[in-house]
Amino acid sequence: MPQPIDVGSILGGRYKVTGRILASAEDDVILDGLDQVLNRPVSILVAAPENSANLTQSSREIATGERPSSVSILDLGSEAGVTYLIAARTTPADLLDLVVPTDAQDVYQEPFFTDTLGTEIFGSARDQAPSSGAYVYEDNSPLTPGHPSSALPASKHTPTAAVPATPPVSSGAFDDTDSKVTLWNDDDYDDAVPDTARRSGTFSSAARGALASYEDSNNAEDRFEDEDDSNAPRTGGRWLTGIIVGVLVVGALIFAASHIGTLFNASPVADGGNTSSSASQAATEAQPATATPSSAPVVAPVIKGLTDITAYAPGAQHYNDIFMPRLKDAIDGNKGTYWPTVEFTDDAFAHVTTSIDLAVELAQESTVSSVTINQIAGSGGQFNILTNSKPSLEGAVKIGSGSFTAPDFTLKVAAGVKAQYVIINFTQLPKLQPFATYPYGLKIAEISIQ
Repeated sequence: MPQPIDVGSILGGRYKVTGRILASAEDDVILDGLDQVLNRPVSILVAAPENSANLTQSSREIATGERPSSVSILDLGSEAGVTYLIAARTTPADLLDLVVPTDAQDVYQEPFFTDTLGTEIFGSARDQAPSSGAYVYEDNSPLTPGHPSSALPASKHTPTAAVPATPPVSSGAFDDTDSKVTLWNDDDYDDAVPDTARRSGTFSSAARGALASYEDSNNAEDRFEDEDDSNAPRTGGRWLTGIIVGVLVVGALIFAASHIGTLFNASPVADGGNTSSSASQAATEAQPATATPSSAPVVAPVIKGLTDITAYAPGAQHYNDIFMPRLKDAIDGNKGTYWPTVEFTDDAFAHVTTSIDLAVELAQESTVSSVTINQIAGSGGQFNILTNSKPSLEGAVKIGSGSFTAPDFTLKVAAGVKAQYVIINFTQLPKLQPFATYPYGLKIAEISIQ
């Protein structure tokens, strides 16, 4: 009969059925699945109702080790009256084996005690059943049950009733004709062992000699170790040498740091000539300079106005015209106000222009030493800074470039740069965060020139 679990079902709130593999003749179904917690593929076996008990039993036997299987079981549950098994990805044949019950007769069991295996190892067949009584020697020594000895005559091994936890004491030595085992008393030891032989707690002369040689070798090894320790190189001198060298290096660095400024500030000596002659020549040349100014006076820049000189593509809409009245906010000296552009979909101005250009007009031609741009919420982008005698990119001279990595950007200009106009040429828009509609644009809070 068809199973209620099909593709798209969720088992145990975790395993999603993603495909159907096959169905057996008994309506056991193999499915593909996905563990949505660990994001790994699994195999799913849905047992037919009549095989649910077999599947549960097989799973328990595999978990306890009673049944060998290559299936790695992950979960076992019940859904809509049927039992399902979740396993690591495996073959359908291995899964279908789990709905087949284990035949208990196939499991080998020992017929009785295993302590009679020795008789089989040493050539005799294993006893069919354990012996009902114990076998003892005539000297009352117990023999392991189920192990009647076949090496001695039967007259010496007759079954008797069980004896007490305290056997009777033997009455002296046996005669050699009766038994090969003879018990000795203390007098027998005295008669058999000469006085010169080893007694209890003593060693023979050969053993004592070997022990003495062993002790001598150990003493020699200890002596050699002591000699090695005395001959080992001393590391204390190396440490002392290293400390001295380190102090000298630190002293040399301090000396170099204190004198390197003097080396760079000293006047250069041309062609290895005499320093005194060069100094006198410089003093001679400096005398008429008092009458004539050495350079033109420095004029501090004063911002007069700001103009948007962006050149748009033919037919393109001038989006920034709507913010033209706010252009003055970029030079009013207040960082709380700003001039924005419209927001663009990309950093290339949505292809309506190739750049956005702002021309800062100075009151007169001035000496420019630095240009600072304060912006809001932008990161990245690219821009060039140029100077010109007119508000145009034509004929302008580039004095630097940059990108926004912080709210403020300052360009230090080389000495001697003079200009009537400072032009900021934005060639790539920074990314805004946050933004209203599109993520690219400009928010210029202040432009200042020193």
